[in-house]
Amino acid sequence: MIALAISPFVIYYVLHARVIYALVSIGILLNCLTVALIGWRQWKDNEQGVGLRRFMDKEEREKIGHANPHLLADTLKITITALLPFVLIARVAYELFSGRERIS
Repeated sequence: MIALAISPFVIYYVLHARVIYALVSIGILLNCLTVALIGWRQWKDNEQGVGLRRFMDKEEREKIGHANPHLLADTLKITITALLPFVLIARVAYELFSGRERIS
């Protein structure tokens, strides 16, 4: 849903050469697509969620870690792709409102 909503902005910013806005918009779009593709892959493979209660038990965490050796790496990928657009937005907001002279 968010990817569909942000797509017109991506097109507009790219066509009007608004590089920073285009990069932020593309980052948000890629974030949405990453999360959707990972969710689709899990749905297709019929994977089920673990649940928070199982993570509170040390033995269960160890079992999950042994059964899913790439869990940490996958979690890191999702976290980075989820946070990167917000970092870019914060950077753009800082540039816009900092009052510094812009290099054009």
